[in-house]
Amino acid sequence: MNPYEVLEISPGASPEEIKSAYHRMAKQWHPDRFTGEAKLDAERRFRVLAEAFSMLRNVARPELVPEAPAAPPPPPPPEPVAASPQIELDNASGERPTAQKTADDWFKDAKEAMDNKAPGRALALVLYALRLEGERAEFHALHGKVLEATGNDDRAKVKALENAIRLNPKDVDSMILLAQTFQQKGMHARASRLWETIRNLAPNHALFNTPGKKAPKAKEQLQGLGEQVNALVAEAKVALGKIFKRG
Repeated sequence: MNPYEVLEISPGASPEEIKSAYHRMAKQWHPDRFTGEAKLDAERRFRVLAEAFSMLRNVARPELVPEAPAAPPPPPPPEPVAASPQIELDNASGERPTAQKTADDWFKDAKEAMDNKAPGRALALVLYALRLEGERAEFHALHGKVLEATGNDDRAKVKALENAIRLNPKDVDSMILLAQTFQQKGMHARASRLWETIRNLAPNHALFNTPGKKAPKAKEQLQGLGEQVNALVAEAKVALGKIFKRG
């Protein structure tokens, strides 16, 4: 992520300018101001803004958040600066300069963030990869996994996983996560259809061969419901038979 680009400021912005830009844009994209699909987009933008501000505050320029109010920035030097703070940050961390990064670079960074148990940072990075290339199945699949880890946006997770499956109809892992999500939401019919597709694609998957796994749960629940209905009908017939005999 290029935090300067996200906050719409130049690399030479002062601490006060950075904080002002963040507060202005955070107010503009606060999710409470939106509803429906617009609210989901606002939530994503709000998280990216927070991530960008955190990068500038804690990584690139620690002095951006002083203990006391910051003094006015000094006048700019007459000589041109050789490299921007963002490029210095990328070089210090061993990463490629932001201007040269590709969607695959952001995707790789997002995977590493997930491996390091940092789903918040992974979310910002994979969203940036999707902004560059929005029709990559693996990007949407990772987006769904990240949202599963954060656990706060089921609608966006379902959409991400459906996009991953649309772009790669053999993505069994995304299908499993989507089926489990439907199952948790009580959408057993949709979950059962997915489980059937998964069984056809990967009949030897460990999920189907290990006792106690979740794969058959949706189907079993539907079967159980049918058995309950049949039992109630049988009981009703017996009760009616007794009534007619008494008559």
